[in-house]
Amino acid sequence: MSNLVKIQESLKKAFQQDGARIVFWNDPEKEFLIDVDSLQLEGVTTLRLDQESNLQVKWRLEREEPNSKFLLYSPNEEPDFESDWLLDIRLYSRSFRADRASILLQELDLLQQSLKNHLADRRKFFDAKDRFQRLKAIVSPNDTAIDLDKKMMMVVAKADQPDLFHLVRTFFHGWLEAPSVDLDESPINWQAMEKLDLDQSFWEMVESTCGYQEEQPCLKNLLIRMLVTDFKHHYKDELPAGLKPLLLPEKGLQNAVVCLAHWRDSSTKGTSYDQLSAEVAQIVHLNNYLPKMTADALVDVQTFLAVEKRIASQLKDRILDSYESIQIDSIRSIVNQRQTGHWATNALADNVHAPRTAFHAVYDALLAAGEFLLLWQQHKARLTYSSPKELFKAYEDELYQFDQIYRHFCEAANIAESKGWDIAKALRPEMENHYVHGFLGSLSLAWGKFFEPADGLLSSWRLDQIPSQFRFYERNVGSWINSGDNRRAYVIISDAFRYEAAHELCGIINTKTRMEATLSSQLGVLPSYTALGMASLLPHRKLQYSGTDVLVDGVSSASGNRNAILEMVEGGAIKANELMAMKKDEGREFVKDKRVVYIYHDVVDSTGDDAKTEGK
Repeated sequence: MSNLVKIQESLKKAFQQDGARIVFWNDPEKEFLIDVDSLQLEGVTTLRLDQESNLQVKWRLEREEPNSKFLLYSPNEEPDFESDWLLDIRLYSRSFRADRASILLQELDLLQQSLKNHLADRRKFFDAKDRFQRLKAIVSPNDTAIDLDKKMMMVVAKADQPDLFHLVRTFFHGWLEAPSVDLDESPINWQAMEKLDLDQSFWEMVESTCGYQEEQPCLKNLLIRMLVTDFKHHYKDELPAGLKPLLLPEKGLQNAVVCLAHWRDSSTKGTSYDQLSAEVAQIVHLNNYLPKMTADALVDVQTFLAVEKRIASQLKDRILDSYESIQIDSIRSIVNQRQTGHWATNALADNVHAPRTAFHAVYDALLAAGEFLLLWQQHKARLTYSSPKELFKAYEDELYQFDQIYRHFCEAANIAESKGWDIAKALRPEMENHYVHGFLGSLSLAWGKFFEPADGLLSSWRLDQIPSQFRFYERNVGSWINSGDNRRAYVIISDAFRYEAAHELCGIINTKTRMEATLSSQLGVLPSYTALGMASLLPHRKLQYSGTDVLVDGVSSASGNRNAILEMVEGGAIKANELMAMKKDEGREFVKDKRVVYIYHDVVDSTGDDAKTEGK
């Protein structure tokens, strides 16, 4: 409680101004039991009648110190005349009564006098000074009885706000403060509520707001009913009969839904939702009902993690069972909605009860599988082309998607499986079959047709109006720097970086940065191997072999000589990791006198060549 200034002033007046030598103070409600020793009354001795014998007190007051001043405090009612050993002293002394409720009303600066009785009923709360001080810091003059109770609950629960929904979430979260979660045991913060007689007020508020009412209300049942009600609200079909008795009344439905939505989104208490919702799912035997529920009916439900498992599993079955007539828009819509929801979003952190990264990846894999199989259905009957140029342009415009989507599937499935979720694993055989034997096999046959004739593509290795890799420098670099005096070109050569990945990178640059990127392709070199490919990108008039070495205008094109070759066009070469390791001034010095800089990046190639990292 706060200081006893008011009481001290009243007692001081009785002793000093009114001339009392002895004052009896009976406090039957024991409101000031812990505060009486804190009184500071100059020249007055305080005696506790519950700690002294009546004979000792009487002897001291009348024989030992007949002129001293005494405050006689008793945490009991005044005794009857017949049993009052100090009656004769009481009759010539003063009596004092402290109205604690009135004092609290004043010290809290409350304007409504009608709150006096309410404060008296909450006397247990005010037995601790720290609780009083924390309450005083948040009380407003116009607070009502309900406002006060909410703020007292806030203090007891150590909540952040005196809001009922916030209090409910805080009490639920209190279960995690125990060594292990047991919904049959009250959280510690709730036990304090019961000790301070605030629980009845809480249940009245809950009944008014959520409609929850039981003969013996408890947090466990409230939690169960709120979660089942939230499930029912978002479920697009008839709720199973076994769950209906657990619903809150209709009038409390919306409030329960809002409360749980705030709880799920809470940065400080969301983890308790993840764990407690799993506990409730087991209590209500949710897994017994889910097999009969469809993904379309469950798509809006975020109540339980088990729902996520059911939706993902059903999407997998839908893809496998009907990929020849797959409805990709429906699958994409469900995936997009679930990936922004509570259990699969990348905006929230993973925990043992919510493997969000895994489920986000599961949905990525499911969508990729659906898109791939649909793409195959659209192209399997028409992977035939009249000319190599037509086939080249077909890959450039659309066939690259097979490689891109297949990569997306493998990457997402690997992430999910590495975290112990194998929902997408059943799709792998189907994907491998259609990619390797379907797409790659058909593509190989389509290209093979143009290599077989003697006068076919191999005889000239040119495609009309398709740029050749041999002319890369003069077409893309030389023409650029020669068109202006101050122009400079940086060429990043990323070995083994595929066209489909470049297509994706181009889209990222154009949508997520302020730069502008364009994508074009060229006919590569034969034979297709690194030494010849790298040499063909350098400035040259003629390429030729010297054993296994490729010569650029008579100079070996091995990596150590690339810088010397580029110096002929005011350029230079450097490895990407060496450039990135340079400090800013070092980098500026390196490029200062160069109009052309070739940067060799081999992360993709070296990763694929290493058995330990090829999965990346």
